[in-house]
Amino acid sequence: MLRPTGRPAVTIDASSTRYLVVADLHVGYELELSSKGIRVPPHEERVARELVRLGEETGSQVLVLLGDVKHRVAGYSWRDAIGVRKLVGMVRSSFEEVLVLPGNHDGGIVELLAGLARIEDSRGIKIGDYWLMHGHTWPHPGCLSAKAIVIGHTHPTLRVRSEDGTVRTRVHILIEGKRSRLAKELASRPGYSQLVEGQRRRGRIRLVVLAHFSPLAPGVDVLELRGSTGTSPLLRSGAFDLLEGEVLTLDAQPIGKVGEIRAEAAEG
Repeated sequence: MLRPTGRPAVTIDASSTRYLVVADLHVGYELELSSKGIRVPPHEERVARELVRLGEETGSQVLVLLGDVKHRVAGYSWRDAIGVRKLVGMVRSSFEEVLVLPGNHDGGIVELLAGLARIEDSRGIKIGDYWLMHGHTWPHPGCLSAKAIVIGHTHPTLRVRSEDGTVRTRVHILIEGKRSRLAKELASRPGYSQLVEGQRRRGRIRLVVLAHFSPLAPGVDVLELRGSTGTSPLLRSGAFDLLEGEVLTLDAQPIGKVGEIRAEAAEG
């Protein structure tokens, strides 16, 4: 079972184990801000403390990092290495295991986290009824056996207006799609057609897009997701209709469908 936490994270219960799942830590993003003249202190200790506290509050045994653990895309600097190893080292003793599903920013992550975390296939793994992956690439066809696919990568946010102005808040998105349509899309990928054979094709499958955990990394407004080149191929393909996606608060309260929010924004 997947449960919200009220934070940009969810838990999944499977085989008597509770997994705490978060995406997009982007350790080292402050270095990019510094290059633009914005001084921000390293935030890996703050993020590590939040993860430890959240693990304790939810009673989670395993921490799953859905990619983009670090921010630099290609390789890493000595400062990246220190930050990433410091964060994972700080949380490691609070969990039985740390699993990493590499994202597009995680070049060199296998070497960086040697001895600290188990690195899984970037195309995803199945935990209970859920297929977990970062989301920047196509999943392995094994995802068709899951109830839902859980990804990060997208950084969904929503502009909220109040008397004090407009702020952006992190949100989750829940979208339903046809399993047969996803199977068709996967079968068209190079080398995937035979892997799709024999996989489940009937019924509906859900896509859960998690909010980013990093307190510094920017988000993408739900009004701009459809045309964004950085959006997951699962969203770009049409296998899941983004406009029918339900935008949720971090404690899973429904805000409205993406299409409805866009229509209201156009009228305003």
